[in-house]
Parts: sequence; C-alpha cells; structure tokens
Amino acid sequence: MALPISPARLAVLVAVVLAPLIIVAATPLSSALGPTVLAVIATAGSVRRGAPAMWRMAASSALIALLAALAATTGDALPVVGTALVVLASLATSALPRLGLTSSGAMVVTIGALLVIKPVATPVDAAGPWAAALFVALVVGATTAWIAGVLSLALRGHRLPGPDLPTPTVPYSILLAILAGGFTLVSLLAFPDSNAWWTVLTVAIILQPTRDRLWSKLGARVLGTLIGGGVAAILALVLPTAVAPAILGFVALAANVVLTVRGAPYWQSATAVTISVVMLTFDHDQLLQGDLERILFTLLAAGVTALAVVLLGLLRSSRAATKSLE
Repeated sequence: MALPISPARLAVLVAVVLAPLIIVAATPLSSALGPTVLAVIATAGSVRRGAPAMWRMAASSALIALLAALAATTGDALPVVGTALVVLASLATSALPRLGLTSSGAMVVTIGALLVIKPVATPVDAAGPWAAALFVALVVGATTAWIAGVLSLALRGHRLPGPDLPTPTVPYSILLAILAGGFTLVSLLAFPDSNAWWTVLTVAIILQPTRDRLWSKLGARVLGTLIGGGVAAILALVLPTAVAPAILGFVALAANVVLTVRGAPYWQSATAVTISVVMLTFDHDQLLQGDLERILFTLLAAGVTALAVVLLGLLRSSRAATKSLE
C-alpha cells in the first residue's frame, strides 16, 4: 500500500530539491539553467519508477548535455551533426514505454535539441569547446544527482503509485526520431539560435506509445500551454521588477514537482511547466514575446504531430485492406 506524504514533508522536500536550481540561477552557472531545468524535470518526473530510474535519467541528461554542447561547436556541419544526435537520442528511447519513463526520456531528447538549436554561452568558453561542454554537463549532472539522491532518501519507505504500462500501439521511438529530428533540422537551417527547440519539446511530450494516450496528452498539452501561456502573458504585463519572473518561475517549478509526486492530471503539470519555462527563460522585457512564441511553436508542433499520427493510421489501414484482398 502506498504511504501518504504529509504536506509539510512534501513542502520541505520540494524546497530541498529546488535549492541547487536556485543556486544555478543566481550565479554565473545560470548560462546552463535551460538544460538544467529540463534535466530536473526528467529526473524528478521518473520518481514513480524508483531510485534507479532517477539515477539513469540524471546520468542520461548529463551525457546528452555534453554531446549536444560539443555538437554545437561543429560549425557548418551543425545541421547534420545536431539532427543526428537528436535522432539517435530519440531511437534510444525505444525501451522507455515499457518502463513507464516516456515523458522523462522526452525531456532528455529535448536537452539535446535545446543545446544544438540555441547554444549557451558559458564563463569558460575561452578555454575551448571541451571546457564549455564539460561546464554544461557538470552543472546538469551535479544538479540532477542532488535531486536523485534527495528524492531517493526522502521517499525511502514510501511506495508511490506506479504508472500504467499499456501495450504499445504506436512505433514510438521511430516516430519520435522522424518528428524531433525533422523539427531540429528545420530549426537549425531556418531558425538557428532561437526558441524553435520548443517544437521538439512539444513533439517529445505529446508522443505516447498508445494512440489513446497520445490524443489525451495532446489535448492536455495544448490546454495546459494555453492556460499557462495566458497566465504568463498577464504576469508579463504586471510584474514590476526583473526579479519577480524568476521567483514565480521557481514557484511554478515547485508546483510541477508536487503535481508529479501527487500524480495530478497532466494538463495541470503542463500549465506549471509553461509558466516556469517562460519566466525562467526570458528577460523581463522579453516575457510577452517569448510567451507568444512558446504558444505558437507548441500549436505548430502539436498540429504536425497529430497529422503524422493520422497519416500513419491511414497508411496502416490501407495496408491491412490490401492484405485482406490478397
């Protein structure tokens, strides 16, 4: 039987989990904040599968951060190298649907897309590409290792309800590789150094191993993005200082951790993630523009993903009909 986690214990747990992120945001380490936030979501999001799953996600996040940061230094070869990395990372998720780690793996894939589409500048760039890549990987790795360790210790003796593991009906990793790789390539060729990586994030989150879950996730993602985007837009207009967005971003991130542990409906988590990403990604004077970009990129990627799944279903039906006539 699952043991309840008291509100007080959960509040302390969330505060301890988010402490390293606050340190990253408030220091010169902040250049790696974007991939670190995604890695935190990947690691904390796998809490319902136990400590081993969290440690695997932490290690995977650090590794993809290292490889993507190195790929970002390949110059004219970046569209090919960056797309190949995202495709390979997507294919590597093939076992995750059977483990209930689809969403966490999606975040790891997105870390790669983020770092190749919008490379980060680090305090050690002058020391060379390896130094910069190691900087990003170490920040991501140290933060996620802390979170995996804290959650493992804090939840010892508590059994959280595990995710349902239905039989896959969608070629998940292949479709993820095609769509995430395609959006990465288009972004690198047409929208380099931009927030177009959100298209990959949307695809990676929406795609699910079964059609029912995929459509449910798509609806929840769009709903959460619209609600979160609306709240973020209002906040962008009324927030008085540059510090306030960061504070609210961490509050929203804390809410996402709580919602994940509690097993809340995904649209609520999507709302919290949208607010936190907008508040933590943009400067105060760019909040409204960035928020609108996020909504547009999300709707575009959701539409393309839905179209791809519909076409795949029609193709399978056509093949089945052809075989029945043979």
